Amino acid sequence: MRAWGITLLMALGLAQKSKITSAALAVQDGEFEKALGFLDQAFAQPDLLKPRDKAKGYMLRAKAYMGLLVSSKDPQAVLQKYPNLLEEVVLAHRKARELDATKEFSEDLKLIAAQAASVLYLKGFELFQKEKPAEARQHLTWALEMYDYLGQKDFYPPYALRGLVSLQLRDTNAAIEDLEKARALAAKKPIPNDPTGPFVYSALISAYGGKGEGDKAIAIASEARSKFPSDENIRRAELNLYLQHPQLQKKALERFREEVERDPKNETYLLIYAQLWERENPDSAAHYYRRVLELNPNNVNAHYNLGAYYINQAAELSVKYNETKDEKLQQKYFAQMQDYFRSALPHLEKAHEHYKDDLQLIQSLIQTTTYLGMNEKAQEYLREKNRIQQSKN
Repeated sequence: MRAWGITLLMALGLAQKSKITSAALAVQDGEFEKALGFLDQAFAQPDLLKPRDKAKGYMLRAKAYMGLLVSSKDPQAVLQKYPNLLEEVVLAHRKARELDATKEFSEDLKLIAAQAASVLYLKGFELFQKEKPAEARQHLTWALEMYDYLGQKDFYPPYALRGLVSLQLRDTNAAIEDLEKARALAAKKPIPNDPTGPFVYSALISAYGGKGEGDKAIAIASEARSKFPSDENIRRAELNLYLQHPQLQKKALERFREEVERDPKNETYLLIYAQLWERENPDSAAHYYRRVLELNPNNVNAHYNLGAYYINQAAELSVKYNETKDEKLQQKYFAQMQDYFRSALPHLEKAHEHYKDDLQLIQSLIQTTTYLGMNEKAQEYLREKNRIQQSKN
């Protein structure tokens, strides 16, 4: 009786094992859904499978799911049908690694990991763009697990992207950890023409600034400018750092005065220096915006901000005009206001060529052209403003 029981168990075990064999043949023939069906049957009674057969089964499950995805002409349709497909790949791959004591399936697992790592990274990037940070971080974490298994521990873009995602999630410490790792790996083994570098630095500037570590943020900004001197994101991140943390204003002005004195024709440094002066001394800011435009007459930010400066000067005179009852003073203030509006107009128009939908800019153009008696032009800008507002509503 006992021998019969043992024989029955052996028979059942062989039957389960045969399902693994059938799944392997189905995967080989590209019949991935059929393979998954056999594997579901095999794992219905996992106690009847030996560890080696389980390892093979999990490897085949990962391979079948990846096969469904990479062989399809419509991967999105596959993901809609199997919404947990990528997670299933990772979990099956992980179980196969744990059970494959003799590393018999390591080559298969490396091939699966190479396919999965790329797909998971791209999916993480897609979710990041769709502003689904929690899902994006999970997929990037899975991608890093696959890259790590492949021995590609120095491939830093997933760390950079996960750092940006963590910033979205307001997990500053996790963000800094990933971004610093990406920065260190990039310095050690840079990828040619890698676009992630400036984003890593600008994110680190923001992260350290958000933690109140101003000196660290400034040091990162200085390194960033030396590596990417013309990058707009870095310039904006550094400027935001100084504007959001007034206690750094004096230090920032000193730093950029040194930069401007050392390199007086550096357009980027002059522009930042001008913007830093806006809070403390608008006239000094205007002076440096003019210097920027001497170097580059097409610098949109300088045109925008210089136009705003002239509008603000006119607004201050308008207050004086309304407060005084002296007719001669009123005439004087009105004439000066006209001069400021005339000075503002070409800069506002130049900025408008680039920022077509900026309602604040268009409102300034309406105000300026109205004061200058350019009624047709004022009506044109008014119609443009109404059109943009209607389209937004």
